[in-house]
Amino acid sequence: MNDERERMMRQIRAALPDAHLPAARATIPAREIARQGDRATMISSFQREVDALGGNCAVATNEADAIALLLQSLRDANANQVLTWDDADLPLRRVGQTLQENGYTRIFARVSRDATKRKTELAALERADAGITGALAGLADSGALALVTQPTQARLVSLLPPMHIALLAASRLYPTMAAFFASHPDVTRRGSNLVFIAGPSRTADIEMTLTRGVHGPKFLCVIILEWL
Repeated sequence: MNDERERMMRQIRAALPDAHLPAARATIPAREIARQGDRATMISSFQREVDALGGNCAVATNEADAIALLLQSLRDANANQVLTWDDADLPLRRVGQTLQENGYTRIFARVSRDATKRKTELAALERADAGITGALAGLADSGALALVTQPTQARLVSLLPPMHIALLAASRLYPTMAAFFASHPDVTRRGSNLVFIAGPSRTADIEMTLTRGVHGPKFLCVIILEWL
């Protein structure tokens, strides 16, 4: 990667005196196009794209498998305090029970409108090591997750902790963003915020020095619930 970057930078420096930039070269391999209803291809495509974005995507074939993957993700994050959506908004039923049985402290994103109380409550939420959410959808062609903010689905859960764990039902996969919007024409009116999450948070300067975790989670783990 460093050699490729240095080669590109040398080309740019050499071309600058003549105000001519080198032609772009396609280095992305061909992708298999997923179609609505082809669940296996959509899962494979989504998993590949999440991995390419620097996230981690695993497929659970049953509830016990999903719980095991969730616990492994929390261990990888060295988690103690876990920020989550409400149980009713998570596709996996035993999240609260699992956290309690395994000694994790579960936190909900409840903040007051009072400025003084809100500051103290937000400081407490910042101690969370991981955040667990569901997802409205996953886009197979890009590996992006669609999340809508609602009263019991706070955006802080996916933004504040260093690790975001998303539980995604396989039935909520769509081949493209266009297919997603076609199936959810009123989605922008369903909550205060609609966001597409594509991999961990990252930013880079003009020299392509990449930094993760600046504006959001440093790590993203998606668990696809294949049976749902």
